[in-house]
Amino acid sequence: MTATVAIVDARLPAPTRDGSRARFAAALAEVNGLTLVDGERALALAGEVADADAHLAATALAEARDGFGALDCGRARPAAEDAVRLLAARHAGGLDEAVRLRAAWTYVFLCADRDGDRSMAVAAADRLRALGGNPAVPADAWARYPEIDAATDRDIVELTVSGPVGAAVTIDHVAVGIAPLTRFVVAGKRVVAVASGTRRGAVLATVHGRPLALEVAAVERAAAWRDVAGRVAAWQGAAPPSASEVTELMARVDVRFAIVLGERDAAALWARRPGERTATLVVDGALAEPLALAAGVMARVEAWTGGGPDPDRPLSGADDRLVREAARPREPARWWVYAVIGGALAAGAVTLYALEAGQDRQIIDLTFP
Repeated sequence: MTATVAIVDARLPAPTRDGSRARFAAALAEVNGLTLVDGERALALAGEVADADAHLAATALAEARDGFGALDCGRARPAAEDAVRLLAARHAGGLDEAVRLRAAWTYVFLCADRDGDRSMAVAAADRLRALGGNPAVPADAWARYPEIDAATDRDIVELTVSGPVGAAVTIDHVAVGIAPLTRFVVAGKRVVAVASGTRRGAVLATVHGRPLALEVAAVERAAAWRDVAGRVAAWQGAAPPSASEVTELMARVDVRFAIVLGERDAAALWARRPGERTATLVVDGALAEPLALAAGVMARVEAWTGGGPDPDRPLSGADDRLVREAARPREPARWWVYAVIGGALAAGAVTLYALEAGQDRQIIDLTFP
């Protein structure tokens, strides 16, 4: 039996927020049979949005870093070049990517130097200098690729760039106009990027000899879960979301369970039963008690698959007695049954009492006068 759970962070941003959510998620992930929504959907469920190329660039940079750390330029250089293309396209779209571009070009430079690829090493050194350099590059590496005087007699080549009509064009991270256009550039390795809104693309091209016509494809990079991030961001610092709002969000990310983190370390488990359209708040828990919430999830999975009593249905035929199970840890730990009191309190006066039944359970009953 497995269950997928979405963690929705409806708390206001704070320095400790991401860390507390990560610890909470790590505790849930340890529960056998329970998986968490991850990746871009998880970021969106925290009210954060990142376009697809931002995530891809981060992944490529991580691969380049790991490969370089393992002295494996066969891994590091292709990943770094992928990062250069992705980040160049984002830069062409007006996004500040100077820091990550410096990192990507550093890996390209050092690996091209190690590989003996002088043309790429020269280009990478030039790009890196233009971006402000990197103190991590050894002095002897810089010395092997000195800055070339712009007045030096070098081949000049006509370059025509096409892409989405009206897209911004950059060559070597410098804005040069709107596509389509023609410019004269120095021969060698060039990174050409285009951007029109969230449609972006870039290529690493070798320019030499005859005029070159280059078509740069632009790909839609808008975040797939932008709408989810917007909904969650609207909940942060506001009143708790309604049942219909949570239901819509759960349907969008395709889960039957969601834990909504709220202010004052609240953590509410919502569940949508098979065959029902609306989600219900089933456990009003706390951030400090992830295992109790996980047990609430697994108890319902067990019930819905016919393996146990339904924690959201009365345990007796009496209409005036509503009892539900909030958590059921593995034996020999006790399991708990709590009363659903939300509607009962609104209906009138109630009497609550608790009964300890050995190591089995604790029951809270509602008795209407």
